[in-house]
Amino acid sequence: MQAAGQGAAHDARPRIKFGVQDDIAPFVMPDRHSGLLVDVLRDAMATQGVTAEFIYLPKKRTEEALRSGLVDVSTSGKPAVPLPGVFSRWPVTSFHNQAITRRAHLPRLDSVADLARYRVSAFFGAAEMLGQAYRDAALRNPRYQEPKTLQSPLLVLRQVDVVISQKDIFHYYLHRQSYQRDGDFDLAYHDIIGKPNEYWFVFRLAEQRDAFERGIAALYKSGDMDRLFERYAKAYGTSREFFQPLDCQFAAVKPKGC
Repeated sequence: MQAAGQGAAHDARPRIKFGVQDDIAPFVMPDRHSGLLVDVLRDAMATQGVTAEFIYLPKKRTEEALRSGLVDVSTSGKPAVPLPGVFSRWPVTSFHNQAITRRAHLPRLDSVADLARYRVSAFFGAAEMLGQAYRDAALRNPRYQEPKTLQSPLLVLRQVDVVISQKDIFHYYLHRQSYQRDGDFDLAYHDIIGKPNEYWFVFRLAEQRDAFERGIAALYKSGDMDRLFERYAKAYGTSREFFQPLDCQFAAVKPKGC
């Protein structure tokens, strides 16, 4: 577990502690105390005169951190899972996991069951999160792996056939890790995993939720949200997909699928 706070010790502004998943760069980058999600939360709360602090945790511990009082906000809530506190009025983030292949080698995947036949590297915890059909395919596949850190270059190096990941996270690790490209680099993205996983925020207090939602609205109104997206797109090639639920609520031009 890592923690990060912003502001000087004499800062008398109210504070709010967010529990954020620690392995989803470029959305959360604990070593830099930044990331698209971290920056959005920090800037949104600043518009309300509130200082945001961040506790970096494995995803499995974010809910318990709220129950124990370690954090004020869990960023991975689901309405079907009871938690103490108040849910956001709408989902905030969306994880659209896909099966990613080298097009020249594997241009088509028809179903999750196909994954049982190939060398697959998935994000850590995928088999627990992506449903029974996915879990069955993983259990049938002796060449299935879930490394602690996503190994995107293995696909380009032809050491695996499929990587399971959200595409922005895949590309972050692809460009961060050192490797030598081997042949054709054209990638194919297969929507066989299912619908995106949407996550609500769960706040200890209704007042905290209301301040957060006002802050997000303020970022969109001022254009600061677009500027954050542009900065991360330039630095990491990050898309807006992760925050599609917010774009559906606040963007002047709604994305498809709202």
